[in-house]
Amino acid sequence: MIGLRTLVLNANYMPVSIFPLHTIVVEDAITKVFNNTVHVVFDHDRKVAHPTLDMNWPSVIARNRNSRPRESVRFARESLYYRDHGMCQYCGTTMNMKQTTYDHVIPRSKGGTHTWDNVVMSCSKCNNVKADRMPRDSFVPIQKPYKPTYWQLIANRRKFPIWVDCPSWIDFLGEWEAEIYTR
Repeated sequence: MIGLRTLVLNANYMPVSIFPLHTIVVEDAITKVFNNTVHVVFDHDRKVAHPTLDMNWPSVIARNRNSRPRESVRFARESLYYRDHGMCQYCGTTMNMKQTTYDHVIPRSKGGTHTWDNVVMSCSKCNNVKADRMPRDSFVPIQKPYKPTYWQLIANRRKFPIWVDCPSWIDFLGEWEAEIYTR
């Protein structure tokens, strides 16, 4: 493995996913190119070390056939983080992904479910104080929990900084509102 990654786009040149940004190792990208399932859009500036191939490692590839965007969003910590705008839904403190905890608005011990409609992001302090109490005046989430659409999450995700491995990826992120950093 040479340590380079390749951004994967749909046939419409939009990233397959930004939860997280969908990339694959360049060796897998070369396999997909030779299988004719994708085509190269941009290259890295490094040659493939092969006696008969004269090509660079792909930096960005696009699928030859479009796949439909997911209509439903998978319930996961990262998706919940962006739905809740990266802040504790009780005190409003801004958090990074590692600081977040799940809070069940109606505690699981009292019949609450682990679903979009009952879980919010919470800082550990608020989560510990709330414990397994039912929602009351002091522990009502800032925003009522809901199941977001894929497009709502994309809009929210664009408000947060993102790291990319290669400057050629930036053109495919669309109208990003936050900072874009290159590694």
